[in-house]
Amino acid sequence: TGLPKTSETVKKANRKLVQAYMQRYNLQQQQQQGQKYNQGSSEESNRQRTSSEEDYSEQAKNANTQTGDIIVIDLGSELNNFKRIALLDTETTGAKLGKWIAQLTQELQLPHETIHLIGQNIGAHVAGAGANEFTRLTGHKLRRVTGLDPSNIVAKGRNSLVGLARGDAEFVDAIHTSSYGMGTPIRSGDVDFYPNGPAAGVPGADNVVEATMRATRYFAESVRPGNERSFPAVPANSLKQYKQNDGFGKRAYMGIDAAYDIEGDYILQVNPKSPFGRNTP
Repeated sequence: TGLPKTSETVKKANRKLVQAYMQRYNLQQQQQQGQKYNQGSSEESNRQRTSSEEDYSEQAKNANTQTGDIIVIDLGSELNNFKRIALLDTETTGAKLGKWIAQLTQELQLPHETIHLIGQNIGAHVAGAGANEFTRLTGHKLRRVTGLDPSNIVAKGRNSLVGLARGDAEFVDAIHTSSYGMGTPIRSGDVDFYPNGPAAGVPGADNVVEATMRATRYFAESVRPGNERSFPAVPANSLKQYKQNDGFGKRAYMGIDAAYDIEGDYILQVNPKSPFGRNTP
């Protein structure tokens, strides 16, 4: 998290994101248990198995492992006012995060390619710095870093900028919902999504905090099972260009299902209230 949790808007958005992941993992566990049951009930009648059936059995055995864990680092509990946000040293904070992740992967023998860091607002830059520190310590890159409405890039010195950027992980994506508010219009990843184009806010958001937290709400909606492709986007530099093309172009999906081989700026339109995705079932 990256904003003061004293805001009800912030608390609600973060709660939605955690609930979405829990729903996703619970469904996957139910599906895996179903596979285990089906495998067990047919075991007696399938003593002479083909190689493909053996492959399925191995997959089912592997599927019995836990589907994932969610670790929430509540940076917002320390950033209880906007002055503290402005003074946060993202590089130092990120370095601590990266060191902790390196220790975690070593102690638990956790594959680094399974780790997905998600940071909101200034927390996006902390996530990027953490991923960089992890690479420095281990020589490996994390699989993915997602920035949810990254804040304005922080100036570290006269000739240097510190912020989330492509290369921080194998894949970096960002969702910008208040480009000219609490966020930034500057490209932050391999692919940057701009719901309703680079703007101060998005439809239905009444203030800057709500606008910046919409990125979290959108991502949470995409995490929920069945909604992975609810946010189709196409390459464009502005909402005007998007509309001129009638929304046509090479399609990509904002959120959890973003393809790792896409690059550039993508525009999409969203609904003013939940469900936000135009393709939501």
